[in-house]
Formats: sequence, C-alpha cells, structure tokens
Amino acid sequence: MELDQILETYGFETSTSCSGFEWYVKGIVYEGSDAFITITADDELHLPESMDEPVVVSITDRDSGNELQSPQRFESLKSYLDTLNS
Repeated sequence: MELDQILETYGFETSTSCSGFEWYVKGIVYEGSDAFITITADDELHLPESMDEPVVVSITDRDSGNELQSPQRFESLKSYLDTLNS
C-alpha cells in the first residue's frame, strides 16, 4: 500500500501551500476549537517518503492559524501513527 493510501485510512490528505510546502493534513476539533493536524518530514518542507522517516506533527487553529500544541518530532511516521492506534 502506498504512503498516501495509508494516511488516507487515518483521515489525512495531501496538501500544498502556495509557497510549495507539502504536508498531510486532517481537520479535527481540539479542545473545543476547529483545528487541523499537519504531518511533514523532519525538515518541515515536504511529505515524508517512508514509514521510517522522522516527522514533525503540529496542531493549528483553523481560524487564527495559531499553534494549539507545540510541534512534536517523532522518530518515524510509523511511531506517530502507532499513537493513533492506542
């Protein structure tokens, strides 16, 4: 199964900013606020290319664009997805 398909099973889709940054994004409600989760490769400029690649996960307020939780680094995309299964 391709990485995009795996992330789709968790509700994420790919997105690109107007400046060319890529991430996986998923809308959520976080502490009562409309928000979204982003997953990027560790350098925060592009999508991870494998389940073993380090990633940064952020939660951002949809209306203000403010971070609702400090970005977290995970040793791999797989390790982050494992937190969603627990």
